[in-house]
Amino acid sequence: MNNIYGEDSGKGFIKEVPLSTFAKAVESGIYKAPLRENNRVWLSDLWLITSLPEDLIKEAISKYIEEIDLPDDVEEIYDDEKNKVLWKK
Repeated sequence: MNNIYGEDSGKGFIKEVPLSTFAKAVESGIYKAPLRENNRVWLSDLWLITSLPEDLIKEAISKYIEEIDLPDDVEEIYDDEKNKVLWKK
């Protein structure tokens, strides 16, 4: 089942967006993010690049990591605020 996120369009209906769309935004952000020590991409960098809420980025990574095309040199995605690895190669 696809998670649907929405916002009030102001026209009397909710514009629905599937989580997979946000996964593509995260993928794009990973390609733009700087590689930190040990070939890490930091969650705070992804947040800054994509402007998506951190919990939405985490959910997209956890559910769609197999479908996200990652650069070969990325070894892990790291939550630098909570000192936790979100994904590791």
